[in-house]
Amino acid sequence: MTIKELLDILDKIAPFSLQESYDNSGIQFADLEAPIIKILLALDLTLEILEEAIENKVNVILAHHPLLFTPLKQITKQNNPLLFQTITNQINLLALHTNYDLAENGLNDYVANLLGITKIAPLKSSLEKIYKFAVYVPIQESDRISQAIFDAGAGKIGKYTETSFKIKGEGTFKPMEGTKPFVGKIGERKVVEEIKIETIVPERNLESVIEAMKKAHPYEEPAYDIYELKINQSYGIGIWGEIAKEVDLAEFSLSVKNKLKASYIRLIKSNHNRKIKKVALCCGGGSSLLEQVGKSGADLYITGDINYHSALRAKELGLNILEIEHYDTEKFFVEALYDKLLEFKIPPDILIKSKKMKSPYQIL
Repeated sequence: MTIKELLDILDKIAPFSLQESYDNSGIQFADLEAPIIKILLALDLTLEILEEAIENKVNVILAHHPLLFTPLKQITKQNNPLLFQTITNQINLLALHTNYDLAENGLNDYVANLLGITKIAPLKSSLEKIYKFAVYVPIQESDRISQAIFDAGAGKIGKYTETSFKIKGEGTFKPMEGTKPFVGKIGERKVVEEIKIETIVPERNLESVIEAMKKAHPYEEPAYDIYELKINQSYGIGIWGEIAKEVDLAEFSLSVKNKLKASYIRLIKSNHNRKIKKVALCCGGGSSLLEQVGKSGADLYITGDINYHSALRAKELGLNILEIEHYDTEKFFVEALYDKLLEFKIPPDILIKSKKMKSPYQIL
C-alpha cells in the first residue's frame, strides 16, 4: 500500500472536503508513491512521538492535530525542529483533524458511545451542500446505471446506502446529423420507455457521480437533472443526544470522568436542580458552540477549553457545562481510527498505537 492509497481510504473515513476553513488536514509532508512500512497513530506530533516513530522504524505518522496550520517560508532545524527531523528521517506526516470531528462515525460519535449518549443530531450541521440527482435511462439499463452511481457515492442518507426512487415514463428525442443514437434513426423522433432514477448526492461526490453515470449510460447525450436541497445534515460539529435514564448532575459528571479516565473535571453549574437526560458533546475545544448548545435544550454540555469569560456566558445562558481537558476528550482518536482502519482492511501488523502520548499539562 502506498501513501496515496492510504489517503484515499482516509478520505472515505472522513472526507477532507469536510474540514473547517482554518484547518490543514491531510498531507503535511509525504511521498505519495512511497510504500507504507508502518503507521504510528497519535494525537499530536511531539518530540516523544517522533522518537517513538524512529525507534519503531515507522515511515508514516498519522496524527489528529496538524503540525502545519499556516504557510512556512523556510524550514530550519532551529526554528522548526519537529518538522525538520520528520523530513530528514523521511517520515510521511498526515493529519485527520476537523474532517474527522465532523464526519459520521467520527471522533465525537466514538466518545459519545463511550459515555452512553445516543446521538440525535449534530450541534452544528456541516455546511456541505446536498443535491438531488435525477437521470433518465432505458429500462433495461436501470439496475446497471443505478449501481454505477451508488458506487460513485450517491444514495447515502444517514446509515442507509443505495437509496433511490424510480419512475417509469416515456422519453422522446430526434437524432440529427452527426449523432450516433443508441436507438432510433437520424431525422426521426423516437419514443422510448425510460426510467427516471432519483437519488441524493453530497457535494464532494457530485462530479464523480456525473462521470460514473456518463460512463455507464448507453446514450451519447444522457439527460439528467441536478438541484440543491435545503436539508439539515446528519453530520457536523459536536453531538446532541440523550442518555438512557435521567440522573443527578454530580453523579453523571463523575461517571464521565471515570469513563474517559480524565485527569480532572471542572463543573460550571447554572441550574443546580436540573436532572441530566439531554447531553451535548464536543471533543476538544467547544466554547464556540455555546450559543448552539443554549438553543438545543441540553441539560449538560461536555467539552474542553472553556475560559473564564465563556464560563460567565454559559451561566448567562443557563447552561451546565462539564469541562474536561482537551487531551482527555481527544486521546481516543487513536483507538477510534485504529478500528476504522481495520474495517478498511489495513493490516493490523503495520498499525502502531502510540504509547508516548500525554497531556502537556501537569496537575499539582
